[in-house]
Amino acid sequence: MTISFSATNPCHMWPLARAVAAEGALGHFYSGYPGWKLGESAPRIRTHSLRTNIVYALLKYAPAALRPAPRTLFLWQDRGFDAAVARDLMECDFIHAMPGQALATFRAAKKRGIRTVLNHATGPVRNLVQVMRPEYERVGLRLEDECFYDNAYFAREDEEYALADFHCAASTVVRDQLVNLGIPRERVWVVPYGADTTANVFTRRENDEPQREFRILFAGQLCLRKGLKTLLDALTLVNRADWRVDFVGSRSSEVTRDFDAYRGATPLHFHGTMPQTQLAERMRASSVLVLPSLEEGFGLVVPQALNCGLPCIVSDSTGGKDFVRHRDNGSIFSTGSADALAAELTWWSDHPSRTNEHFTWVPCARTLITESQAAR
Repeated sequence: MTISFSATNPCHMWPLARAVAAEGALGHFYSGYPGWKLGESAPRIRTHSLRTNIVYALLKYAPAALRPAPRTLFLWQDRGFDAAVARDLMECDFIHAMPGQALATFRAAKKRGIRTVLNHATGPVRNLVQVMRPEYERVGLRLEDECFYDNAYFAREDEEYALADFHCAASTVVRDQLVNLGIPRERVWVVPYGADTTANVFTRRENDEPQREFRILFAGQLCLRKGLKTLLDALTLVNRADWRVDFVGSRSSEVTRDFDAYRGATPLHFHGTMPQTQLAERMRASSVLVLPSLEEGFGLVVPQALNCGLPCIVSDSTGGKDFVRHRDNGSIFSTGSADALAAELTWWSDHPSRTNEHFTWVPCARTLITESQAAR
């Protein structure tokens, strides 16, 4: 049995494909990134990176007044990649593709008797729109102006769903959203993510002890979807000047209003994006990771942090909660509740500890292979 994967960006699909390859079940990995950028030159990587190279060159070098909007560029990238994979599709038993990148690929697969799997890192876009529209309105923005989810997008997505034999969900959160959308539960496979432990990146160090200073870490894009207002409101409630918060990730203008309104005593430190090795070091130097997302299909930083010994406080809308045991290796709080988050932050400040977890991509690959074998 062979399983192939298709993705414009490496995201979760590349480490999953590598783990499937280690189990001897990989067909091919179709990549929108150049093969050399993946750090591999295996013959089972088939690259279609022309549009990706053009998109990132335009975003980096073209004057803003002369380049198309990023959302237009990324749609152009995804559609071209999808068409290229459809033309290049090799024999396999299953092909995984992501929403927005699957239509042409699935049409080609159906003609050749290849089973199709829509692979969801996040929940259905309709759910995201429902959750996030009032949040954008709260800060004076229109969701339609910030995202490319229009009627044409949903029509394309509906056809991708119709062509999918199965759905691969990153978490029980995503599975439940798909079931609520009308997908039969038996057609949804839950395959939670792992963390890269190669070269001892996301691993705990020997004799690692909690810091005396209570250090809160947020890692990810600083945007409205991440529920950062809940964190800022919780910090204001607690009002602890002896704590600190480190934000790692790119910062969207969406959250400017919320950060400008912050009046808490806890100092905030912004670090921008950083390589994974540096992120892992930051995790080992922190007291807790907080992921207060309003909508989060998984949150790869959760297993990464847990592997580094860092407890994780997550909202109950975060798929990574599947890995969290309340007040054991982290906490789960009600989405949007600053009071509940403040209580968990205070509890972990009073009960500093380290986790002892070891999440890798191996069990993810084995779960996927088992589900695939049962579906043949």
